[in-house]
Amino acid sequence: MSNIKYDVFSDVPQYVPCQAGCPVHTDVQEYVRQISLGNYDKAVEAIVAPNPLASVCGMICAHPCEDECRRKDVDEAIAIRALKRFALENGKWPEVKKAAVTRPEKVAIVGGGPAGLAAARYLAEMGFAVTVFEREAEAGGAIANYIPQYRLPMEVLRRDISRIAALGVEIRTGLELGKNISVAELANEYQAIILALGLPASRTLSVPGADARDVMLALPFLRSAKYENFKFEPGRHVLVIGGGNVAMDVARSALRCGAESVKLACLECSSEMPASPWEREEALEEGVIMNPAWGPKRILVDDAGRITGMELQEVVSVFDEQKRFNPKYGQETKVIECNVVILAIGQTNDDLSYLTRDGIELTERGTLKFDRRTLQTSRPGVFAAGEIVTGPGLAVDAMANGQKVALAVRHYLDNIPFDAELADRYTVLKQLNPDTAEKVKRLDRKAVPLLDAKRRVQGNETVEIGYDERTALCESRRCMDCAAGAECMDELCAVCLTCLRICPYGVPHIDENGIFTIRNEECQACGLCVGICPATAIRFRNHYAQHALDRLEEAVALAGQGGEPVTVVFCCSYGAFAERAFLDYVNQKKPQNLAIVRVPCVAKVEIANILKAFDCGAEAVLVAGCEEEEECTYFDVAKWAAKRAVRAGEILAEIGLEKERVKYVSLTPDEVRNFAAAADSFLTEVAAALAGQGGEE
Repeated sequence: MSNIKYDVFSDVPQYVPCQAGCPVHTDVQEYVRQISLGNYDKAVEAIVAPNPLASVCGMICAHPCEDECRRKDVDEAIAIRALKRFALENGKWPEVKKAAVTRPEKVAIVGGGPAGLAAARYLAEMGFAVTVFEREAEAGGAIANYIPQYRLPMEVLRRDISRIAALGVEIRTGLELGKNISVAELANEYQAIILALGLPASRTLSVPGADARDVMLALPFLRSAKYENFKFEPGRHVLVIGGGNVAMDVARSALRCGAESVKLACLECSSEMPASPWEREEALEEGVIMNPAWGPKRILVDDAGRITGMELQEVVSVFDEQKRFNPKYGQETKVIECNVVILAIGQTNDDLSYLTRDGIELTERGTLKFDRRTLQTSRPGVFAAGEIVTGPGLAVDAMANGQKVALAVRHYLDNIPFDAELADRYTVLKQLNPDTAEKVKRLDRKAVPLLDAKRRVQGNETVEIGYDERTALCESRRCMDCAAGAECMDELCAVCLTCLRICPYGVPHIDENGIFTIRNEECQACGLCVGICPATAIRFRNHYAQHALDRLEEAVALAGQGGEPVTVVFCCSYGAFAERAFLDYVNQKKPQNLAIVRVPCVAKVEIANILKAFDCGAEAVLVAGCEEEEECTYFDVAKWAAKRAVRAGEILAEIGLEKERVKYVSLTPDEVRNFAAAADSFLTEVAAALAGQGGEE
């Protein structure tokens, strides 16, 4: 179920920047953490909770969350979208249960694109009976009709839509507003109507030659390439006009449709092109030749009406001082030879004049008029959603708008005033202090593997291969767990400043007034201060580490059910310790009397935890950490974990037990995957010590 808040006047939450950057506010930190622990099922739960098209976003989202990631203040942002896809492809999805219809009102949604589908899901979860009317043969909107297969296989989209339908949302296809149905007819049956009509028409160009027969429009071309197996005749040289993501899709699709060459020209210079940087890079790799900062002047046509080229003019600037679109041109011109021109210069709505017959007003430009506060059109109970009101943008932005309109519908039907500006209020954790960022260990972002460029253009195979498990686990550990780390309980703090001396990041701080604080927003959650505080005045703000340690007593009790002496293993939860090979050993192959407690880094295992294991009845404790220091987020883990293990052993010796009962080991990934050997080796050492054959006499 969704985690959306239906009360727009509820308390304002604080989000970490990645969650704030996500238009649907996915708990990025939670699902990345669950991936890092190998808990892919839980990661999937966090991903799908607010996102009705999670699989789609895992493949093609422009990931605005990454733009806000605090990790970029250190090196590069976490590869959030790639991790989302990995989790969704490797975790178990929660079962969808049909939502109970608890409301008497019915809602009609016209348009089955991202905005309409998002609104449908949330309204269904609120208890409304919802019907989506889609004019095409299947729902999905622009995603279904125009996104190329090499970026988004249709089965991925269909999986998401099937889950929306499983909630009880009725999706009726092949019905077009203004032809098969009207707003007035829908109003006879439905108490609220949402118009999520999208922007399904390509903009044209008013230059000489624009009416030549081999001038094509972006959206019809993409649709034909996707569904009709369109192929160019031999000898076709294509020029694409436009610099956005649609233009990149057109250019790359033209190569796959057999174009002999593909060039692209756009008004913007390279640094201002609206297309995502990775889209441009992939297009360049595939052979598209870019001509940034050149605008169309005229299409050259011979006497037979055939295109021979396009004359372009130099662009000096695209926007004026007020940031308004107002291109200025220089004197220089050039001609690019081509015989096909495809215009990808933007999208617009269809002719909406039919709506006026049903009391819905349009603007002078023929767009839908709506109230930005209530999100209603001029006809009460009829709402507008998606790109038809927001303009062209990301699918996830359209989904967020659909969610907001769903709230507006509920408030309207409940006769409660609604203000869209109050429906998505939150505060954001501030950016990482530069002094802290300098101290964080640099870890290279893991590149998402792609198919070879030559192989890509031969067909419609998915370009992105995606992460394997090892790469995903390494990338997920780059997350800094923003604001999940240490906080000080002032009533216990003795201001001994031990934490200040040990912290590798300078998080404990004394200000100019002599006031001591632990700046949680700067903490990297390594846990060193928690274990060394003599007053036990420090704890984790997020209690996932303590929850893991709290399993100790239960784990020992379960391991002791077979009657044999119990050995406790405190081990890391990350890296190879999160791989399926190790988890299969833990869940299926380990000896009964081995109690394994996975902790988010063994730096968080304190001496008291080790000694508690003996209080619970264990006869030995192994602390198993990682040897892969270059991939570990934290500093000096092995040093501190080993020190604590040694000290715990010394305490055992002081009370008459063998110090060899406690040991710290650093294991390579291969040793973790074959953990049975490490466990057997330790058990043999302990047995020898207890028999008087090892250690000090």
